[in-house]
Amino acid sequence: MDEASDVDYPALSRAALSGPDRLARLVRSLNAAWSDAYRSMTPAANLYEFGPEPWTFLFDFATETGAPQWDRTVAAWGQSVPGRRPRDESYQRGYPGPGGRADRPLDKGHLVPHQIGGEFGQNIFPQDRELNRGWSEQGRRYRALEREAGATPGTFFFCRLVYTDETDFPAWVELGILRAQELHVDRFRNRFD
Repeated sequence: MDEASDVDYPALSRAALSGPDRLARLVRSLNAAWSDAYRSMTPAANLYEFGPEPWTFLFDFATETGAPQWDRTVAAWGQSVPGRRPRDESYQRGYPGPGGRADRPLDKGHLVPHQIGGEFGQNIFPQDRELNRGWSEQGRRYRALEREAGATPGTFFFCRLVYTDETDFPAWVELGILRAQELHVDRFRNRFD
């Protein structure tokens, strides 16, 4: 898969953001587009949506059906809130590490950053360290979007993971933020193998 997204975000947001109930329509449109794109690459998908509030996760519970892909999060979305509690360092330290899965160092990245209410579990994925920590040009743009979502509580934010194999190691990460009447989306490379 190349750098271009398989979701037409400009067309989707133009249609969804006109008229009443724009945020609810945007969420339904995004969810449908992500589900369709994921199922086109992963026909045996077993997708579920769940919380905790204020975040919603789209997750593939593949092991329930014996599908070949790993259980993995497809996307997370919601409205930013200040981080609710201190990080649980012992939980994060005990979470399986992504080490040894790539030529470049990896971190335990978060779809929803801790600073805007993200926690653990389905929120964690193997993430390129330079991207996660803002050490590269892409990483600086990535971190800027996270900070922007945290600057104003209630900002609509999403993270979508794009996979190119059956593992839980995404090739691409898409971040989106709603700015007034415009959905801004940026796509970041996460795998270099």
